[in-house]
Amino acid sequence: MSESIMNVESTVIDGSFTQPLESTRLPQTSNWSPNNTTIRSSKTIPCVTKSEQQLYKLYAQALADSEVTQDWSSWVEMMAINCQKCCSEAEISHPIAFRTGRQTQLSRNIRMLQVERDSWLLWNRARDTLNNIRQDLPEVIPGSSDRLIVEHHLINDPQLRMAKAVQGWLQAIKLDERYQADLKMAMTKLEPKRIYWEKTCHFLKSSYNANLPNPYITCLDFDATHKQKRRLCDTDEQEENDLLQIVFSLLRVGEYSKAKSICKSTGYHWLAALLSANELYHDENYYCSEASDITYPVEGNQKRIQWIESMYELSMDMRLKLYERAIYGLLCGRIEALIPVCKTYVDYLWAYTSCYIEQEIHYILMRAHEHELTDIEKHRVLSDHGLENHQLKMPSIFDEILAGCPTHIRDEAVLPFNAIQKYLILADYDRLFHSILSFLHTNSESNGSLLRFASHICLFLYEQNHSEKFNQNTFIEILTTYIHHLIELEFKDLVCYYISKLPPNDQSTIMAKFLDTLSNRQDKEFYLKQGFTYKIDIDTSLLILAGNQRRDQTFDKENNEEIISTNSKCLNENDHKQLEALKLLTTFLSTQTIDALRFANLICRYFLNDAKYEGIRISLSYFPHDIDVHIIEANNRQQSEDDIREFKAFGAYINVHQTLPDNENRQIEMSILRHKYIPMLACNLFRIFDLVKHEQETFRLIVFLSDSRKQQLYT
Repeated sequence: MSESIMNVESTVIDGSFTQPLESTRLPQTSNWSPNNTTIRSSKTIPCVTKSEQQLYKLYAQALADSEVTQDWSSWVEMMAINCQKCCSEAEISHPIAFRTGRQTQLSRNIRMLQVERDSWLLWNRARDTLNNIRQDLPEVIPGSSDRLIVEHHLINDPQLRMAKAVQGWLQAIKLDERYQADLKMAMTKLEPKRIYWEKTCHFLKSSYNANLPNPYITCLDFDATHKQKRRLCDTDEQEENDLLQIVFSLLRVGEYSKAKSICKSTGYHWLAALLSANELYHDENYYCSEASDITYPVEGNQKRIQWIESMYELSMDMRLKLYERAIYGLLCGRIEALIPVCKTYVDYLWAYTSCYIEQEIHYILMRAHEHELTDIEKHRVLSDHGLENHQLKMPSIFDEILAGCPTHIRDEAVLPFNAIQKYLILADYDRLFHSILSFLHTNSESNGSLLRFASHICLFLYEQNHSEKFNQNTFIEILTTYIHHLIELEFKDLVCYYISKLPPNDQSTIMAKFLDTLSNRQDKEFYLKQGFTYKIDIDTSLLILAGNQRRDQTFDKENNEEIISTNSKCLNENDHKQLEALKLLTTFLSTQTIDALRFANLICRYFLNDAKYEGIRISLSYFPHDIDVHIIEANNRQQSEDDIREFKAFGAYINVHQTLPDNENRQIEMSILRHKYIPMLACNLFRIFDLVKHEQETFRLIVFLSDSRKQQLYT
């Protein structure tokens, strides 16, 4: 991407919360994109790092690119990449922020960026898993493959596919740099050994064991401590505890191969065999061509159903170590064994999801091999009171977590991003939108990460025609909130782009509000041109802006002194805003010239009422002197004639008002005529009011003429 296109200064990551990048005026081109944006501000934006400022622009650029290519899967992936890049840059600046005393705020920002990144990774995995279904699976040959049985079931079970995507996502986000460093540090404590319990074995070969009051075990069976009710050497006991914890930590992030490898290297071959026994049975030799001379090894455990039943019992054997029970519980899907080792909400969600997957796979295989099982084997799973009626379901997992977890886990579960992730997993988009809106309403401080992610997820669902699954008004409110957030941060070059994503009926209102935040006409003209680029209805936006500007005006019906005053008043700030709105109307309105004329007439009435003749003169200058009814559409001809007549009347009045003080003779004559005209006008008004029976107006006229200040009529 060329430097000239980006038109922004290079970003230096220093961890400080600084002002946005200085901008230059962008050239207007027909293929303008958000990548051409700059940040037009000289103010300091609190709590936004330089890298995060760039993230706003990168999001818009990725969205614009996807609209061209229609490759929405790549867009979701690009969002995650952009967020990861921003996280990395922010983490690099962390030591500098520590020295400058901004560590707390930066740490919070980094954490929010990480959660935002993780949420994009979830959405990316979920979409890939749900959309990419294998269509080339061979038919299952009886007795040849449990793996194919499960894969065929996955095709028709989107809930299980989603669960596997969530499990993979929870494993991926856990395996960050810190987790890897902790694992590496823990694994340095383990020494490669030929057999396990090496120290205990050494004592068995000596006579030292017989003389101990609390002797060690006398055989090396992996369950010897329970059978003999004897102990291991303290060193072996500690090493086994460390190994079990490391193995569980590897399983937590899906590293089954590495877990088996470390078990073998430390002599725990029995534990490696247990981990291998969880693999699904598959014999590829049934599916290779008859002409093939290659014999493939059989994979997995053909007796997996019976093995799972054994693991199910072992996982709740309280004589076993905590992490050993957790490993068995993970392999067989028994959540009660996993809960004691879960420390965070993410751990709980992973444990429940993993158990749901194992239970579902076990149930699928039980159904597939039902005719091969004994009545006792069928009873626990397939009976009326068996696993089928008590196994976990994906929609109920979140309720299970809230019902059976400690208070701090429940508090973590209802955090904004966790709630959003929940509804993304469940594909409950209506509740997703309402939860986002609820968080935006309840939090006084706007959360940039939450708003960015929520708004773009809403845009994605809207662009993908999922609008029937949620309330469109909720989507509009969320996106409008994000637009206001961009305005507050003064990322104004992005505003028009996101306004164009709103439904057409809402674009004009938001565009008018945005224009009202701009302080000078040059900026307004610049963004109006952007609005034209994005096909926003600029005509309607300008009319709404003009309507908003005149709401502060008050027409003083009792201001009799000013009606005939020849002294012009100065224009105030609100008057200048109205004139600026009129200028924009006359400059940018494409076909609705009559609307600009009516607005001019309206503000001229107020200016005349307040004796602000300069305002009338400026208003008149925005229109051609030869304005004629023929420039107006035929269907508005009669009303347009009235509007033009009123407009020209204001012009005639101002011309007279300007020439009167310049000619002394004429001024004397006009004064004499005024003396004669006022009584005649009063008599005519009396006659008219009497004919139409307007007694109240007659009384007001009498009061006015009898007032002690009536001589002002002749000054």
